[in-house]
Amino acid sequence: MEGSKVMLLVATAAVVLLLLPLMLPPLPPPPSLLLFVPVLLLLSLLSLAFFPSHDAMGPVIV
Repeated sequence: MEGSKVMLLVATAAVVLLLLPLMLPPLPPPPSLLLFVPVLLLLSLLSLAFFPSHDAMGPVIV
């Protein structure tokens, strides 16, 4: 019974997301500076993923 409620919620959200752009007026484009936000977020996440801190490596035994 719980799974059917979740499926109904997902189906309702999908229908709303499909119909909402048809009802709303078109929006103006965002400022060009705002377009760099996803790129900067991606670069910061990539740097965190590929350059771990020294604490994460633990003690180095030689």
